[in-house]
Amino acid sequence: AIRCFQQALDKDPRHAKAYAGLADCYAILSQCSRLPPAETMPKARAAAREALRIDESLAEAHTTLALVMMLHDWDWRGAQGEFRSALALNPSYATAHHWHGMWLAARGRFDEAIAELARAQELEPLSLAINTDLGLVLYLARRYEDAVTQYRAAIDLDAGFTDAQMGILMAFGEMGMSCQPI
Repeated sequence: AIRCFQQALDKDPRHAKAYAGLADCYAILSQCSRLPPAETMPKARAAAREALRIDESLAEAHTTLALVMMLHDWDWRGAQGEFRSALALNPSYATAHHWHGMWLAARGRFDEAIAELARAQELEPLSLAINTDLGLVLYLARRYEDAVTQYRAAIDLDAGFTDAQMGILMAFGEMGMSCQPI
């Protein structure tokens, strides 16, 4: 995807959405690979800022910049502001609700986080990441039975998705169950 976004930018260096897509790729790369955040997050930030320089109204770029601020900079207030901007610009952008929900969970605001992730799930019901992260937040809120139900929904989407498999096993463990069929 990085190569494709870069090709798009080679053809049109003012393509804000291509910069936003590139920012997403770099932001997620350190989460899904062995590349260090110190390598990927500055690239994500630079691409998101370039997207916003071209088009300040791009919710996708505000969302990715918020994620970088949250996960890499530990700038909770700055991340909150970027999430608010993204959601004001595009209230139907599932990723903004998803990542904002994770920000809320990290702040211990579980009821709000669950509501945000439920909204993201309404917008993108087939997203494995959203479904699994909703299970995680339910787990963190100590709503283990609800977490199991949510993890099962994610597993129903893809039985091989290991994040959901691990989550359901953790929830079963907290419920005192040593083994349950997934």
